[in-house]
Amino acid sequence: MTPRRGADVQALAKFLRSLGVDPKRDTEFAETAKLTAAFLAEHTAGLRGTVRAIRTSPYKGRAGERVRLERIAVYGLCPHHMVPYLGYVSVSFIPRDRLCGIGSIARVVTELTRTPRIQEDLTQAIADLIADALRPTSLEITVRARHLCLEMRGKRQRAVFVTEAKR
Repeated sequence: MTPRRGADVQALAKFLRSLGVDPKRDTEFAETAKLTAAFLAEHTAGLRGTVRAIRTSPYKGRAGERVRLERIAVYGLCPHHMVPYLGYVSVSFIPRDRLCGIGSIARVVTELTRTPRIQEDLTQAIADLIADALRPTSLEITVRARHLCLEMRGKRQRAVFVTEAKR
C-alpha cells in the first residue's frame, strides 16, 4: 500500500499550520508539506513492502576465512520521535557454503532502514536476514550511529550508540 500523496500533504500542511507555519507569510515553507511527505514516504516504505531476498552462490574459498563489509551507510528513523539516526553498519562473517554479492548486503541494510525501528531491532533484523540466507559459520553485525533525538532533544549529547549481533 502506497501513501495517499494528496492526503499526506494536506495532513502535513495542517500540522505545520498548527505550529504557526504560514507558507503565505514565509515562502520558504511553500514546499515543506510536499517535501516532508515525500521524505517520510521514502523512509517508511518498509511498512508497505518487503525486503527482497538475498541471492546466493556457492562458496569456493577456504574454510574459516572471514568476509567483511564495513561502513555501509545507515539512515534510519527513530519510531519514538520520527527523527533520524545515521551511521554505519559492518557485516563480518565466515562463509560455510554460500556467498552473495556485496551489493546485496548493502541493499538489505538500506531496505531494512526503510522501516522506523530502534537501532537494536535493526541490528537483529540485519543479522537474522543474512544468517537465514547465507547460513555462515559465524556472523557479526555492528551498527554505530548518531541519534538526532539524543543530540537535538533532552540531553543534547553527540554520542555514538553501538549495537552488535552475533550468530
